[in-house]
Amino acid sequence: MKIIDSKGKIFGIINYLDLVVLLIVALLIGKFFVLDNDEKTKELLQTQANKEILLTYSVENIKDVSVNSVKEGDIFRDVESGNVLGEVVKKEVSDAKMQTTDKDGNVIYSTIPDRYDMLLTLKGKGKETEKNIKISTVDVQVGRKMLFESKLIRFSGIIYDIKY
Repeated sequence: MKIIDSKGKIFGIINYLDLVVLLIVALLIGKFFVLDNDEKTKELLQTQANKEILLTYSVENIKDVSVNSVKEGDIFRDVESGNVLGEVVKKEVSDAKMQTTDKDGNVIYSTIPDRYDMLLTLKGKGKETEKNIKISTVDVQVGRKMLFESKLIRFSGIIYDIKY
């Protein structure tokens, strides 16, 4: 059996010109479907852009000088990209603790003198997509360790919570 027979049909089933026309129509339909979905995605991104996002960072085992350098209203930036993450809206400070054992071998938490843990909440503008949450161009996920700074101080912290 020949691939193209004497009548010009492929495997005796369909004319090769008809097959070309069908492929072109299928490609055009596919292209319009992709473009239509792409426009819907752009619309969704535009409606989700500049959404208010609250990021809470956990900064552990810092001195009181570091705690006192942070005030509500301070602006923090991502060190790596230089993009603004947000403005401080809340600062919670507690004594730093470490896990240790007592003389009987029981696990206890002891306070570390002159050291503090701080939960720092920043309010920023960002966008939410199906795949991620971004503030400026910075991907943010709970558990991610980041370097961030204000004009007075630089911290290494872990994203503890995200509200959007």
